[in-house]
Amino acid sequence: MSASWSRSHTLGIKQKAFSWRIDGRGNIFIKRKFRRGRFPRIDKISCSHLEKLYRFMEDLEWKDLANDAAKMYMGTEKDGVGKFMYKLRPKVTYAQLSSQLAAIFYHAEVWKWNERKRGMKFLLLSGDWQEKTMQYYINSLSPENESISLDRFPEYTKIKTERQAELDEMPPKGKQTKLSIFFDY
Repeated sequence: MSASWSRSHTLGIKQKAFSWRIDGRGNIFIKRKFRRGRFPRIDKISCSHLEKLYRFMEDLEWKDLANDAAKMYMGTEKDGVGKFMYKLRPKVTYAQLSSQLAAIFYHAEVWKWNERKRGMKFLLLSGDWQEKTMQYYINSLSPENESISLDRFPEYTKIKTERQAELDEMPPKGKQTKLSIFFDY
């Protein structure tokens, strides 16, 4: 898959620029700068953690962003996306990736946003969130041609096809997560 970085910005009052990309396995990488832009940092959110985040959002209840660094450090942050991310990996910098993920998922039309700059809340929208996110990524790389197909990314198409074939052979069981259809672990 292309290693191209897409540029975006967070949704809050102090919008912060960041870059992001998706690899062939469905991991999201976010590049942000700290200390007045002199020290770039790249963080990976694994496809496994993204799947857990999807399941967290799946109850169709509004979720707070909840990623205040001081409150996270003190253990007083309310439940929400940031606190959930902190439970996955207990590092404040990891929990704060929820700001970038919220922007990505909002622009990809995976999450609905309450449009507040303070007291942000998000709600999972219906539809295939992995495909929406991948399509948004592809479109963001080529804004002049928003009709680019996922077929242009053969690794993604191959993984999707192989996983679908595996699932077709499996006997139906309870509710399966959609991420397993698209990405290897």
